[in-house]
Amino acid sequence: MPKPWRAQQPTCRHGHPFPANLFYNNRGWALCRTCSRTYQRAYNRTRHQLTYIPDEVAIDRAVQGDPPTRLTPRERAAAVHRLDAQGLSARQIAEQVGCAQRTVHRIRNRAA
Repeated sequence: MPKPWRAQQPTCRHGHPFPANLFYNNRGWALCRTCSRTYQRAYNRTRHQLTYIPDEVAIDRAVQGDPPTRLTPRERAAAVHRLDAQGLSARQIAEQVGCAQRTVHRIRNRAA
């Protein structure tokens, strides 16, 4: 069986190198391990819909000041809320998470 087209490329579309980040899902599709973490899903039985699960490791890294290259909006909001609970200013949170101060203000106002 020949390699899928994606497996023949040196990197994914976001620049993560193959084959270090290459994996095959249960359908046999070749995917990037780093990019596909944003697509982890769980079925919510009470609402009968799919909900996306934030990556706790990515949130912890953002709180520690070493955010991954891409954070989902839920991961960014969780990191902002954790840092806000520690009493940091919007500027400090924005520098640690890797976003704009306006984003921090927007996330804070949405929670209130």
